[in-house]
Amino acid sequence: MHLFFIRHFNDVDHITPIVWKMNRCNHPVAVYCLNPMYDLNGDYRLRFLKQLGVHVNFIYDEFYQELGLKHRKLRLISRVSFAIARIFGNRFQSPFFHIYTKISRRAQKKGKKYYKQSREKFYTQSWARFILEKSGARILCFDWIRPHYYVVKVLLMAAKEMSIPTLSLPHGIFIYTNDSVKNEAGIDERNYDKYNLYDHVAVQNDLFKEVIVKSGISREKIIVLGSARYCSEWMKQNKKILPRKLVSKGGNAKKLKVVFMTTRPNYRIDVHRMLKTFDMLSGLNEIEVFVKPHTRTGREAKVYENMPLANVSEFSSVELCEWADVMMVIGSSILIEALIQRKPVLYLKYLHENTTLYEELEACWTIHNEEQLRQALISLQDNKRKIPYTNKNADKFLSEIIYGGQHERDVLAGYENLILSCAQRNK
Repeated sequence: MHLFFIRHFNDVDHITPIVWKMNRCNHPVAVYCLNPMYDLNGDYRLRFLKQLGVHVNFIYDEFYQELGLKHRKLRLISRVSFAIARIFGNRFQSPFFHIYTKISRRAQKKGKKYYKQSREKFYTQSWARFILEKSGARILCFDWIRPHYYVVKVLLMAAKEMSIPTLSLPHGIFIYTNDSVKNEAGIDERNYDKYNLYDHVAVQNDLFKEVIVKSGISREKIIVLGSARYCSEWMKQNKKILPRKLVSKGGNAKKLKVVFMTTRPNYRIDVHRMLKTFDMLSGLNEIEVFVKPHTRTGREAKVYENMPLANVSEFSSVELCEWADVMMVIGSSILIEALIQRKPVLYLKYLHENTTLYEELEACWTIHNEEQLRQALISLQDNKRKIPYTNKNADKFLSEIIYGGQHERDVLAGYENLILSCAQRNK
């Protein structure tokens, strides 16, 4: 069995295509969730895999009966707590938002407490070994996760003890070209240390390969394979299964439809200036602006509580790209979706201190201040095709970032072959 471990929306996004490919080719696969707070049933991609017959479950529910009555009680309490947290969380449009948020946070805190007790007492290396033995694991595929999260460490230790290879798969696309992309000093280097614990590391492009090589990761263990999430084979399939629920919130049909995909504040974002930009956008006539916070926005969600623009966290980024006339980004890879759809992309460079590959390749419209943004939107309102960058530049960026510079690359076949070859060596 080829085991895949997930934890968040982002890694599900990038790992699902690989599981789908392997299942189609009749290779035995199973998906286990490490994050006890994640909504497995609410994720359309995981529902799709289940419909295909793929085993998808929380790792804590696999063979959990062997851990005894106390574990079952702790597990029940934590599951109920996390379910309550999900039900009351992220209700930005509700007039009872603050009350719901308080309930959600308290439930989440209680769930984490009992999960931690279970992890310390029951989720040991012997438990991990038991699961790997019973499942007949031939390879363990994680995302770019650090070992101290959830139960990754005991799974890695058990795999090493049993000589089962481990592989780290992408959970996002790296688009930054400067050295330190986060506010915390040295955090990037510490994050890259995690790759040394995996036998093999898959990356989408040479940009990120060179970044982690510079941080001390062995070049020999890194394989460039392209982006499973954005390759054409999966994008066609994803559009077929995507649940569509976006309805324009009224207004004039002639309005320019704009979606602003934000980036997490710790990526050197000028939050104060971003809020001022929200205010400016809200005052523009004949322009309808939606804001979608980053999918892993946690405590930073309070930044978006009282903004004068619609928060569309509940809608799919793919559907928002289809709906929009114009996409605005700071440091988000979602612009890939918009560029593929040939939608104008405005890159708000003035809102952060990093540099990006799409800026260097001139693959989008770089905006340096609020007035330039206002003028660009007014211009696009008159003519949506009048942009200062070329499709040639956009295509060069897409080739580099999705296919590792080889546009004819069969991305999913590459991941399939890598996983099979790694697993074969263990026979």
